[in-house]
Amino acid sequence: MNSSFDINSKKTQMQATMTSDILGSEVETFDIGTNALFKIALYLGVPSGSSDVDDVFLDILKKSLSQNSKLSFQRFFTLLSFHYFKKRFVPQAIYEVKQLRTDWLLGQCVVSELSGLDSKGAQHYFNTLEQRVFVDYITGWPSLHNWLELEFQKIRKKFLISLLKKYSNFILFWCLIILAVFIGLHITSKENSLTMWEQIQGWIGFITQRLR
Repeated sequence: MNSSFDINSKKTQMQATMTSDILGSEVETFDIGTNALFKIALYLGVPSGSSDVDDVFLDILKKSLSQNSKLSFQRFFTLLSFHYFKKRFVPQAIYEVKQLRTDWLLGQCVVSELSGLDSKGAQHYFNTLEQRVFVDYITGWPSLHNWLELEFQKIRKKFLISLLKKYSNFILFWCLIILAVFIGLHITSKENSLTMWEQIQGWIGFITQRLR
């Protein structure tokens, strides 16, 4: 009974004092997004070195897009620009860490080691425990430097390919129109001694006058 009360008390203390400062403190050479991502993988039980971490990345990405990008063009730029991607991905990853961290730590701790510790001592105990486990956990991957950007580039490539497949008929239609216009301008340039650019300027001037 006392052990159960002690754990609940420590859980309340952890939730009250927990901030995002812990992110990035274990491995200082990693950016905050990479640290957060692999912490989530650790909390969810993804084996060290497993490619299943890609699924964790995609899950966070989908959540960040659905919550922070209501307009389709915002989602489009998020998947094209690493800068916009990080602005949406990192806050969502930090949120996921906060949601999962407490329960994971309570599952890893030894109750007998917690007895007698005040709130400051318990905080130090949990931080040390997390640091030790996390540093050992990430050794399963050969290199995690710039991992977040590399994963983003991989996703962006898949996104662009799927976009091309989805709108292939539309793109082909406009390519044929542009080709037809180019051939037409090339033929008429020989007949009226005007370059293609001069003809385009003439058409723009004609349309502008009509609109007025």
